[in-house]
Amino acid sequence: MWTAWQRKDSADYPTHTMGAYASSFPKRGDHTVSEFTDPSQANWITAHSEACIMTVPEVRRCWQRYVALGADKKGNVRQRSLITDDPFTAQLVQQLPVSGEDLVSFQTYCSAVNWLAKSTVDDKLRGLHRTLSRFPLDRAALRGLLSALYPLDPQGNVGHLAGLVMREIDVKEQGFIDEAQFICWMRRLPTETLRSLLRFSALPDGTEDPTPPAGDLPGGVAVEKVKDAQLHLIAMEMAKRKRDWRLLANCLGFLEMECKTFERQHKGTEKQVLAALQHWRCGVQKPNTAEELQTALRDSGNTDINNLVFRLTF
Repeated sequence: MWTAWQRKDSADYPTHTMGAYASSFPKRGDHTVSEFTDPSQANWITAHSEACIMTVPEVRRCWQRYVALGADKKGNVRQRSLITDDPFTAQLVQQLPVSGEDLVSFQTYCSAVNWLAKSTVDDKLRGLHRTLSRFPLDRAALRGLLSALYPLDPQGNVGHLAGLVMREIDVKEQGFIDEAQFICWMRRLPTETLRSLLRFSALPDGTEDPTPPAGDLPGGVAVEKVKDAQLHLIAMEMAKRKRDWRLLANCLGFLEMECKTFERQHKGTEKQVLAALQHWRCGVQKPNTAEELQTALRDSGNTDINNLVFRLTF
């Protein structure tokens, strides 16, 4: 949700911008999917597929997630339902246009997902900068961002790190980080690393073709079982960062009833998460892979944990 989201016939719709990078969404009175269908109708999925230029499986996956977020009978979710304790999530969600009743439509959600999945690396970097720099991206703003990333670190250390980052990126010595400097700095990362960090998929890998050739899967990780050390680290980080582990469990296919069973049988978040992950890995329907777990972590708002765990060598 870093910047503009693509949609069909965007010239017919107003612009909702973050700086110069536009999102095209219907305004009140314009033609929207919800004006001619609703979740009870057979064309709910296909209508969104056409309007948002997405495949039917992609829209179906989005709808499953939207229902889990509490979609009402008209297919809307309250904006506050999408916001977690993570301040970055709040900034991203606030970019989504809402109705007068603070509702985010399913069409808006699909458009956002489509943009995240299909935009170029540079567009995502521009959007990320626009989102982070709703206020000038100066040393004070960096200190706030880094405090959210490292909540347990002393503020003095965080302030020192903010100063180091500012000197590293702000080569023009403007006192703030502009878009060009931000993109130039991010582009110093290896290309594949940067693509991996910004990667977003509307579907879990292999959903449309459950048995893709191993050579088609990035890095070969998708054909490997997840290692014990990775599961333990995920469980530890979920507990330490006080994340809602049920969202991750839902993305892995667990029902609410199963989550409650894990809670009854195990004391403490870390043990509950670990039990759920181990149970998932032992699934007998098909091999459960590292790539699927990475997708679930990203979909449940735990991209930072995903990046930490799967960058390490076990």
